[in-house]
Amino acid sequence: MSNTPHTEAPFEAVPAVWHQGLTVGRYHLLARIAVGGMAEIWLARQAGLKGFEKFVVIKRILDGLGTDPEFVAMFLDEARIAAQLNHPHIVQIFDLGEEAGAFFIAMEYLPGENLAAIARTGARQSQPLPIPLAVRVIADAAEGLAYAHTKTGPDGKLLGIVHRDVSPQNILVTYDGVVKVVDFGIAKAATRESQTMVGQVKGKTAYMSPEQAKGQSLDARSDIFALGILLFELVTRSRLFQFSDPLEALRVVASDDPIPLAHERNPEVPATLGLIIARALARDPDQRYSTGRQFQYALEEWLRSQPEVPGAAELAAYMHERFGARIQERAKMLEAARNGEVSSTGIRRAVSSNTGDSMPGRAQVDEETTLEQSLRKRSRLSMTAAAVGGLLLLGGMGAFFALRSGGSVEPVPPPVATPPVAPAPPILTIETDPPGALIKVDGQEVGHSPLTLDTLSVGEHSVAASLEGRLPAERQVKLANPGERAMVLLALAVEPAPTPNPPPTSTETASPSASQSRPAKKAAMGKLTLDTTPWTRVFLRKQRLGDTPLIDVQLPAGKYQLKLVNEEKNISTVIEVEIRAGQTTAKKLRL
Repeated sequence: MSNTPHTEAPFEAVPAVWHQGLTVGRYHLLARIAVGGMAEIWLARQAGLKGFEKFVVIKRILDGLGTDPEFVAMFLDEARIAAQLNHPHIVQIFDLGEEAGAFFIAMEYLPGENLAAIARTGARQSQPLPIPLAVRVIADAAEGLAYAHTKTGPDGKLLGIVHRDVSPQNILVTYDGVVKVVDFGIAKAATRESQTMVGQVKGKTAYMSPEQAKGQSLDARSDIFALGILLFELVTRSRLFQFSDPLEALRVVASDDPIPLAHERNPEVPATLGLIIARALARDPDQRYSTGRQFQYALEEWLRSQPEVPGAAELAAYMHERFGARIQERAKMLEAARNGEVSSTGIRRAVSSNTGDSMPGRAQVDEETTLEQSLRKRSRLSMTAAAVGGLLLLGGMGAFFALRSGGSVEPVPPPVATPPVAPAPPILTIETDPPGALIKVDGQEVGHSPLTLDTLSVGEHSVAASLEGRLPAERQVKLANPGERAMVLLALAVEPAPTPNPPPTSTETASPSASQSRPAKKAAMGKLTLDTTPWTRVFLRKQRLGDTPLIDVQLPAGKYQLKLVNEEKNISTVIEVEIRAGQTTAKKLRL
């Protein structure tokens, strides 16, 4: 026997085998819940001091791929990109680790369903997702993507993140009604180590933008197009693109064929909403919403025009109605997994249903393809089946629930033991110029300005202010969503002193038409100086006055309602100001 030492790395000589009960770093493996062509997904528990405990999902590179430089680079890119994103509507990445030569990502546990499961279950139960709830889901997803699109690095430079795989499997709704965008596995960032070259197509063909199908360079507008497809399919309950093979799919998506209007496909869709969707689905990127935030705002404006504006509570109620049995079964499964009393097979059985990984409609042939893959067999870096592909693409706990097999689901009443968390109340801040005015909301005295209220319900409220020596002012304020922060500023004009009517002059008596022939006086002008923290764009009757700080902007004397918008900070509020002739009205606001 030779005494020459081995030079191979230990994990190459003896591949690491993960098993139930193994501790990997800070995580205790409970069960393997899925495996695909590239990675395996584990449910794990992170334990800490004094009974601290948290469930996580771990995505681990399969043995054999850990030595593939291209795949490892892609896997690490996913972790680097996603780890920089911290937003309520994006799955949270906790950790990137390595165990015996195999890389893994630990991420947020999300008990919920992807859009494909929601749409199919709703269709099977003849209770499809209501149109306002579908708009709420896509608006929240647009908010999360807008955050990713505008994310900057430590140096302040834009990261240039584009998701590139916005699809039903990658939008998750938790049982508490929270929308999450998951799996940035093929996301493209300007700073990523392994770059995707122009001309290489990745993603699911049925949810690609035309420029993506052509292999062109992409920006945020490509993700907006994909969101438009999702909303079209949710509200029309039909597929947008129909195809029989991958090459045909690319041709259909990349063509100049007109895209149908949602309100023509389904007359239940209001025309106003159909036109919003149509703009998101413009084949020319320059004709679409330029940012995810713009698309979100358009959807939010439409929701505010509805009799009831849905939020997380309404989404949670729908989820409990449709998936009540599964919620109870999974709760039991987690308890059993915590105690080591369930196998991987048991967990997979607990999370399975007869829902597929695509939206309802005509079956498609292989929805995931690239230009290269459509001409030859997929490489080992490609998904081997659409179901497993959807599973891995879910990334976080979406991966936990993406595997579907047989079994039916019947709706049951929501479990009493785990009701949805009560939504936070809206918060309204009321200020007056000058301060100290008596404030009434819906006819009831609530105090003196300035003040902040967190006791109002969602809906419309009347806000009135009065102060001695000033004319009273009143505004209608609409609080659309739980947890929303709004501000109203009421300008109280000086009460004019009464003056007697002067007798008519002889000239006026003799020639009543003389005054009529005089040229009209020019409107008296005043100036507005406005500063806000953070900065905002200022609009007057849809005309942009500029960005704060505004200094000595001339306006005719009178009262105005100004809209203040900062998309990055999710600010959109209306204030009231009074411009006095020959004077400067100065305001400094913290929003």
